[in-house]
Amino acid sequence: MDATDHLKASLEAAVALANATGAESNQGRAREALDQATVEAVLRLTTNQPLSIDEVAVGEFATGGEQIYRALVLLAEEETDAAASALNALLASTRAAPMLRRHPESAWHLHFASEGVSVATGWLAEFGTAAAMLLGSDELDRLRSCAAGRCDNIFLDATRNHRQRFCSTACQNRTKVAAFRSRGTQT
Repeated sequence: MDATDHLKASLEAAVALANATGAESNQGRAREALDQATVEAVLRLTTNQPLSIDEVAVGEFATGGEQIYRALVLLAEEETDAAASALNALLASTRAAPMLRRHPESAWHLHFASEGVSVATGWLAEFGTAAAMLLGSDELDRLRSCAAGRCDNIFLDATRNHRQRFCSTACQNRTKVAAFRSRGTQT
């Protein structure tokens, strides 16, 4: 695994959690309450392994995800000072402290939280660290807000030409259909 692959996966998971907790509209639909299955799906983006999260952790993820969403929206709007303050608050609340750890039968790897914090706090520290590293990188311009109506999602532009406008094909298609219908009613 490339060293930056883990960071990319953590950043993608941070964006997914942020959208699941902070976006009022998600691809044309009202946001649903965060549930255990959604949190587990977000965590699989980083580990590719099934993880089990309890209901208490879901509440912690919801609160932290909202914080991450606010910070990422500020970054997408190029409000870097305000985003840095929001991320610093999240990192302080999670007691983010990068440390190498090794679990039985695994290689050394980097954790982003202090010993003794909850599972959710540890993941939120990792996601906050990934978002903070994005702020300090040349890739910051890849963070965007979806251009579709009724979608408040943020996303990472994965295109070569940096021109992605929508978080998903569904949002792109909805926008194209709405424009087509609008042109049809004007004639």
